Amino acid sequence: MRTRGLVYICVLLVVALAAAVLTACGDGRRGARVVAPAAAVPEAALPEAPARRIPVLSPLPDRPLSSRLERLRARAAAQAAEGRGLDWRGPIAGMAELSGWEYGARTKEISDALLTEDLGAMSRLAAAGGMLPEGTDLASLAASFTASVASATYSPLDKRVLVVSDNPGRDDASTTALLTHEYVHALQDQHFDLLGMMLSRPFDFDRSEALFALVEGDAMSVERRARGGETFARLSPDEIARREDARYAPYRRGIGAFFPALLTETFVFRYRDGLRFVETLRRARPAVTADQIFRRPPRSTEQVLHPEKYLSDEAPREVALAGDILAAEGWRLTASTPLGEVGVRGVLLAGAGAEESVRAAAGWGGDRAYLFERGGRRPLFVWQTLWDTPADANEFFRAYASLGGGGGTAAGPAGGERRLVWSEGGVETIARLEGDGVLVVRGAAEDVGRAFAAAASGR
Repeated sequence: MRTRGLVYICVLLVVALAAAVLTACGDGRRGARVVAPAAAVPEAALPEAPARRIPVLSPLPDRPLSSRLERLRARAAAQAAEGRGLDWRGPIAGMAELSGWEYGARTKEISDALLTEDLGAMSRLAAAGGMLPEGTDLASLAASFTASVASATYSPLDKRVLVVSDNPGRDDASTTALLTHEYVHALQDQHFDLLGMMLSRPFDFDRSEALFALVEGDAMSVERRARGGETFARLSPDEIARREDARYAPYRRGIGAFFPALLTETFVFRYRDGLRFVETLRRARPAVTADQIFRRPPRSTEQVLHPEKYLSDEAPREVALAGDILAAEGWRLTASTPLGEVGVRGVLLAGAGAEESVRAAAGWGGDRAYLFERGGRRPLFVWQTLWDTPADANEFFRAYASLGGGGGTAAGPAGGERRLVWSEGGVETIARLEGDGVLVVRGAAEDVGRAFAAAASGR
């Protein structure tokens, strides 16, 4: 989907965004150190996720398309098939023209049908981690975000392209490009089952964002090649990324400024870096086609940001947590997910500049964020990150310290360890750098010290 055309995946973006922290980069110098399984919080400790059922939505309004949209729809569907090199396996996806109000209501309905559980858990995890304001309702935030930026989307539940009522002021070329992008998504769905890809369990923010980047990057590639032809094809992947980044500058200063940095950065990543990823692999020797990538999707946002890591199949390092002490004291693990390279970048943007955030996120090796809850107590946020080298871990540690506004106090080296502690609004944060790992624990002052000791005992 385009900047102005994203609902279904943009809504999921907010879910993922809520759990966010991403980073990547490195040169393969990562060990296989994993916390011993006996001391680790097992995946089974999380509440069992019910099997996904494909919901049935209310009927869409039954009204004919305007003659102009009907003509452009046919052109876009043909252009998408030709540009993508895929045949329609069944009937060409239909289209529904909706008023702005109907479009917003449908977006909310899709969000409620698919994401209620994930959104709730990720809302609480992100708030506990200081990534979003406390009490943030990601379902409402998702709907607001989508309504602000979208004018068309492909709905995999409806198997139709949804478009806001025809705007005579938009020229045919722009409208066709918008619809071509969405019809690429319809082709992806017919050939690769988008719902099956996106709704795999357990929820994994990093993996989900990597998949979103593939889905959007593929559609962007077809759209840009259709409009730019050979001129676009001659651009280097890095030049493509720079041009896309420049296109989003007005968005960052406008609508994007009203949303958390994490949300904005993840949104831009899907389009800018997804396009660069697909175009880089198309030009590799030997070339990797989009179909081949869909059959072996990227495993992390690191692989998207650094396509050479996709080609070498460099996997994230495993991270587990010693949580038996917390469980014994009544704390219940209610959410857990890797945040990935792009997530780290988005989190750091809340306190550091763009260049520093990108640089500090580079070198990411693996991570996992945990949310522990207990009746009547402020939640505990525990985040273990692993880095390619101790130098990479130190760079992230310094950047993360900027989130404390310079008010943190650092404990001196003790066996190669450094700590940073700060308090704000009744929440205490402890960050520890040791070797190639950084551990972060946030919570009420009376709980965070013991929680930190428990989490640190497994490192």
